[in-house]
Amino acid sequence: MSALPDPAGFLMRDSWRADAVLTHKVELRGGPDAPAQARASLARILGGRLGGLDLFDVTVLVSEVVTNAVRHGNAGHDETVIVHVALAPGVLRVEVCDQGPGFERPDVIGARPEGGGNGFVLLERMSSAWGVAGDDGTCVWFERELAE
Repeated sequence: MSALPDPAGFLMRDSWRADAVLTHKVELRGGPDAPAQARASLARILGGRLGGLDLFDVTVLVSEVVTNAVRHGNAGHDETVIVHVALAPGVLRVEVCDQGPGFERPDVIGARPEGGGNGFVLLERMSSAWGVAGDDGTCVWFERELAE
């Protein structure tokens, strides 16, 4: 599984695939409740559209990326985390955007020995592609090829 060559935040710029059947933008209040809000929003938006395993995996990934936006992007109660969701035939794309300082995608993805911090491993294993865009703050995106 590897990233697409252009890690731009397509959804935050209102573009992606012409065959998208669903696009949705969710604005979350930052802070420790943001991951739970993201999970609930995703379940509401995608619950009837994805199979159980796809929905579970995407929910785990969104929770992880939103948690990182809060922890590392400093998205506190007064900040907003924006989650963009788009569904096209056979693939789902999610972008999580915050106003944090951003980061470079590591060249080598592996578990961190000091405990915790395994979000990159989850993204690498549970998504079809993922990356980071720094157009306006930080936008971590992932795509998941869906079971038919």
